[in-house]
Amino acid sequence: MTAHLMFQPDQARQLQTCIHCGLCLPSCPTYMVTGREADSPRGRLVLMNSIDRHEWSDRSGHFVHIDRCLGCLACETACPSGVPYGSLLEQVRSFQRREVTPLKLGSRTILRWTTAPVLRRRLTRLLAWLQKLRLDRLAVRLRLLPRPLRMQLAGLPKLPAKSFTAAAEQRFEPRHPEGIHRETVALFAGCVMDSWFANVHAATVRVMQWNGYTVIVPAGQHCCGALHAHAGIDTATGAKGERVGDMSAFSQTGAAALIVNSAGCGAHLKHAAADGLPQVVDAVEWLVDNGLLPPVHKLPEKVTYDAPCHLFHAQKIVQQPEALLRAACENLIPLPESEVCCGSAGLYSLTEPDLSRQILGRKLAMLEKVDAEIVATANPGCQMQIQGGLKLDGQRRQVRHTLEILDAAYSLDETYRRVFAE
Repeated sequence: MTAHLMFQPDQARQLQTCIHCGLCLPSCPTYMVTGREADSPRGRLVLMNSIDRHEWSDRSGHFVHIDRCLGCLACETACPSGVPYGSLLEQVRSFQRREVTPLKLGSRTILRWTTAPVLRRRLTRLLAWLQKLRLDRLAVRLRLLPRPLRMQLAGLPKLPAKSFTAAAEQRFEPRHPEGIHRETVALFAGCVMDSWFANVHAATVRVMQWNGYTVIVPAGQHCCGALHAHAGIDTATGAKGERVGDMSAFSQTGAAALIVNSAGCGAHLKHAAADGLPQVVDAVEWLVDNGLLPPVHKLPEKVTYDAPCHLFHAQKIVQQPEALLRAACENLIPLPESEVCCGSAGLYSLTEPDLSRQILGRKLAMLEKVDAEIVATANPGCQMQIQGGLKLDGQRRQVRHTLEILDAAYSLDETYRRVFAE
């Protein structure tokens, strides 16, 4: 009997369900760029099997192609055999970090400074200072930094004065003038979303209130651990006391659902859901499935939608974002290859900058083709990646969260503006 190096017997059997049909190849962003079998899901599954059975000698050669995987899960959508590629990939990366090559210092540093609360506050203050003095624009214009860092600076939103969450629990009551009251929901604030995209949380709360929901934002929230899982880091041993993945803040809320507006966080939390927590639901999914109140007026601008991988492929949320945008937008233009990854993928744009740039280039070409004024998406990494790429490419388009667009459509109604001005 063959001894398995990485996988449990049931996982090894899952690996063997791949029938090597090749239907995943056209859906894989890295295969689209390189055309190499080893950079396709089918090829990576062969490499995983080789590693698991000890049939390998060149560690770096095998893991180069594993490292190039975005983890977008488009292959799972395409696979007729239902191979659970995502869970197998996480297992391989966890083994890689433990037994082969630890996460590089630069990547570990970025993880710490973006997910640890104290360090993230310091980083946010520094970046806000750079924005205030417009030094970020100068660094981008004069090319004072490597391109991946310039693109991150260019894609960074205008940082808010403070995070969305407060020291004490926040509670937002329904605000519809007709007195509509529905369930109570809890909002997951996250880490980067809380510090850098507080405006998205504010828009999320407003549209929830308008639709009749009470929104609880518990204090003491922590990073969900999605970035760590994608990098192969075990949060139980790799978070160094930062309580990554600790969801205890939501255990006593009594909420009907835990609402998430970041696709990556939502996919991770659904996968790692713990007992005693409310059901995890994407905010757009919740609104549309429970009867979205349509805006009185629609936005006149041309809008197109880029589907985040961890919304479309991981959570299988396909129809709801488009239904919401059709309700909010006068001119919604379909985006070719909307479901294809933009090349962000957590730390990928920094660890694999060349491939990330080529994958993004394909996305930017599609955006130039449809010529929309606003690009809607629903993940912070996607928003920064696409916005940064657009700026460096000279395209003047805004990238906004789907719920910001709904909030903007509602805001065309004087009643909505008056209610939330009070």
